[in-house]
Amino acid sequence: MEKEEIISKIKKYVQEVCKNDSTGHDWWHIERVYKNAMLINKKEQANEFIITIIVLMHDLYDHKFYNGNIAEKLEETLKQLQIYEYISRDDIQNIIYSCANLGFSSNIAEKKELSHEGRIAQDADRLDAIGAIGIARTFAYGGKKGNLIYDPNSNELVDKKEYNEKGSKTSISHFYDKLLKIKNLMNTETAKEIAIERHNFLEYFLKEFLDEWNGSK
Repeated sequence: MEKEEIISKIKKYVQEVCKNDSTGHDWWHIERVYKNAMLINKKEQANEFIITIIVLMHDLYDHKFYNGNIAEKLEETLKQLQIYEYISRDDIQNIIYSCANLGFSSNIAEKKELSHEGRIAQDADRLDAIGAIGIARTFAYGGKKGNLIYDPNSNELVDKKEYNEKGSKTSISHFYDKLLKIKNLMNTETAKEIAIERHNFLEYFLKEFLDEWNGSK
């Protein structure tokens, strides 16, 4: 089976799975991450085929939506799509490990050592979590989960440097728990450069939000 057919099968499957998602993990998120990854890979020159599969499958069994063994489920899906035997065992291992370990929360206790392709996909995914798009996705996810936008009476923002392992209490606390830390977690020089402007936009938004909330402007 040719690489193009393998990609086409995975793409069709992922589109069907995430077509009704309203948490910010929809198909358009996948497309944006793919574009980010291809931009990064212009300089990195890693295996585009493997990067593409990792990007396509990275959110299929995210821990936020799936409680089972992610690696086993990914392998099962590749077999279900009848493409497993057309990908080398090393590449299969790379794809599965990368998809299961590139997420932010997967790296809290211990940073996972990803492949070159995995690091590129991770950077591409993280870029979509910050900037204007990242802000929109944060409130989409928070609304879907029933979280408050902000609670000024909570002590959740007392320590803005430490990740809250219990998860963000409000959409605004998510900025401090995760988004503002992403800029310093990028792997590649291209992603680091892009992240600076997006990070600055996060800081601008938070200042404007809190100024308006407090009636100071």
